[in-house]
Amino acid sequence: MSSVRSRLDALAGGIVVSCQAGPESPLNQPQMIAALAASSERGGAVGFRVDGAANISAVRAVSQLPIIGINKQPHDGFDVFITPTLGSALEVVAAGAEIVAIDGTARPRPGNERFADIVQTVHAETGAAVMADIATCDEAMAAFDVVADVVATTLAGYTTYSTDRSEPAFAVLEQVASLGGRVIVEGRIWTVEHVARCFELGAFAVVIGSAVTVPEFITRRFVAAIGSAVLPG
Repeated sequence: MSSVRSRLDALAGGIVVSCQAGPESPLNQPQMIAALAASSERGGAVGFRVDGAANISAVRAVSQLPIIGINKQPHDGFDVFITPTLGSALEVVAAGAEIVAIDGTARPRPGNERFADIVQTVHAETGAAVMADIATCDEAMAAFDVVADVVATTLAGYTTYSTDRSEPAFAVLEQVASLGGRVIVEGRIWTVEHVARCFELGAFAVVIGSAVTVPEFITRRFVAAIGSAVLPG
């Protein structure tokens, strides 16, 4: 278990790249996800966040950096979909993820499973570290109470009770860090200034996704700049 937890420690002070692709993306293939990860490693990434067992296995085949595994599984009638069940968590660990990210909110889960029970079983049966994706400081503290190893601001702005998406979750980061919690910032990180601010406020690590690995979004930002440009003549 100690060696697995040391993989979490290896993320400290670094950039984790979220290597994911939507269902309509041309990159939505395991070999493409692996290529994104390999390219990110060349640029200095300290680890990856990867969705699904097949993609995790593909990334593990090309890199030995730590993988934060998730398993997006929508269920009718439930808002929780990021690794919502114990079975979905065990799948990503078996595929090669040393850290499993799980929705850490108090919202209902399929099968009436409880976050605390999932954390306990993942620790006991696999030794993997658990990252709780949360939206608020209270949720972060509740996750630490049930021995989650780290929290991430992934859901801040994406729940019915946290809707501010104007900037990265600096407020949640600052609150959790001030209480001594280990917190990773994820979501809406678009600039080097965002990254610097996160670490200034006490982030353990920063996860960057779309700004690095989604060409459609990157291209749109540049194309949008044309409209505000002052053209000659």
